[in-house]
Amino acid sequence: MHLNQKGKPAESDMEKFISVYDSCYSVVFSSVYARINNFHDSEDICQEVFIRFYDKIDEVENPRKWLFGCLRIVVLDHYKRKYSRDVDIEEIFDDIGMSYVNGFRDTRMMIQEIMSRMTEEEDAADMSLFDLVAVHNFTFVEAAKHLGMNYKQARYRFNRITEKITAALKDKGIKSIEDLL
Repeated sequence: MHLNQKGKPAESDMEKFISVYDSCYSVVFSSVYARINNFHDSEDICQEVFIRFYDKIDEVENPRKWLFGCLRIVVLDHYKRKYSRDVDIEEIFDDIGMSYVNGFRDTRMMIQEIMSRMTEEEDAADMSLFDLVAVHNFTFVEAAKHLGMNYKQARYRFNRITEKITAALKDKGIKSIEDLL
């Protein structure tokens, strides 16, 4: 990290950190929450991930990739501290198995595939919102508060991502919920 004459982070480093934090926090949080299923532990883990990012900001070429690599390490450390030293990291990071606790596996896999194809920055926040509301049973108010939105924004964006998923399912020939059963 570059420091100015007063020993503080250089403005460009701070701007980079703020930009990455603003664009990636909700995605990192929902990814951690999907694995931990505990709101407060997820916040602590996110804080640790972003502290490590801040410390290494000069060395990071691809912030999003770096954050998810770091996330794996911090989540593994969390499991080792909290549960057992013999933790299989691949089992923890089986996205489909850990992201959804109940429901039909084929449906979950299809929705996960559709969501993974959405790459726009705007869609990352929508996917986090969808994950918190549809998968982890957050209310719109809870999810909105965590993602820095108000209730109406959260409800609107959730409806928008749901419409995108529904349209993608229709493109696959699924016209009703019964087709998934």
